[in-house]
Amino acid sequence: MAKHRVVVLGPTTDNPLYHERAEMSDLDVEFVQEAPKSEGEAIEAVRGADAVMLRGGWGTEQVIRAADQAQVLAVYSHGFNHIDVEAATDMGIIVTNGAGMCAEEVSNQAVTMALALNRQIVQTTNQLRHTGDWDRTTFLPIQAIDEQTLGIVGFGNIGRQVARKLGQGWRMETLVYDPYIEPWIIGEYGVEQVFELNELCKRADYIIVVVPLNTETFHMIGKEQFDHMKETAYFINVCRGSVTDETALINALNQGKIRGAGLDVFEQEPVDPANPLLQMENVITAPHLAGASTRSAWLASQRASQQVAAVLRGEWPSAGQNPQVAYKLEEKRRMKGSKGAINGLGE
Repeated sequence: MAKHRVVVLGPTTDNPLYHERAEMSDLDVEFVQEAPKSEGEAIEAVRGADAVMLRGGWGTEQVIRAADQAQVLAVYSHGFNHIDVEAATDMGIIVTNGAGMCAEEVSNQAVTMALALNRQIVQTTNQLRHTGDWDRTTFLPIQAIDEQTLGIVGFGNIGRQVARKLGQGWRMETLVYDPYIEPWIIGEYGVEQVFELNELCKRADYIIVVVPLNTETFHMIGKEQFDHMKETAYFINVCRGSVTDETALINALNQGKIRGAGLDVFEQEPVDPANPLLQMENVITAPHLAGASTRSAWLASQRASQQVAAVLRGEWPSAGQNPQVAYKLEEKRRMKGSKGAINGLGE
């Protein structure tokens, strides 16, 4: 019998798990793949697991509490708002994500949308394709983007890449709003930190939001923020739809409070085809595609596997998302049958 039981929940059970097996080759691991069709099936699947790896859903409180032997719950994605982190913490389970696995891709999507909005690529294509109209006056004036101000909300891995590409590459003056960022990072990237979100909204010509979705960031961009934006401003969201109050965004666009928007995400996904945002000429959209590439696909597996391997070796994972779990880990360490402490946490 293997020392560690790793349960992989996903859409299929025929994944060869190349990265998972490679990253844990020095560990005595039994891999179990399950494709639950219901929460009940997911609950049964995770019982007795030392680690749970999630591709997609089933990060509910009930499933997590059923995994009472688990040390770690790893998601393959960058976002983990579908995981009940509070329940995991209460159970003494470390939650990890694929931090950085798609930072280049998501930042590229944000940059692409900013440039497409500036040059009105989608709008000009549609005009020529649908009417053949050569009239360019509709699209003027076009401001020189290197003379405009970029505002980045959230300065983690993705936000920093946006700053590198648009701020340094396109020479945009760059403002950053992130109350948790270390001052030395601000200095390293040559950006200006602002301490009020509304100040960034007031000053920026392009507002790009790249924050995780949680109770603090839910609807952090709403009517108040749109009211502070310039009428010539563009708003871009490539993180999670519910970071934005979608109704407030629709109203802002209808009332001409901002010039346009670029959206990779929506509050409801898949998006309702009747959503007014899909009918607006000054809005460009994508079906939550920002993180996708051949590289990010294999990086997702590699990063998730590395996090699980670290925990099973007794180490704190590099992408651990709930450090407050430390006190619960200490309780588990003291319990009979514990598999040991986590090195690098609370020692």
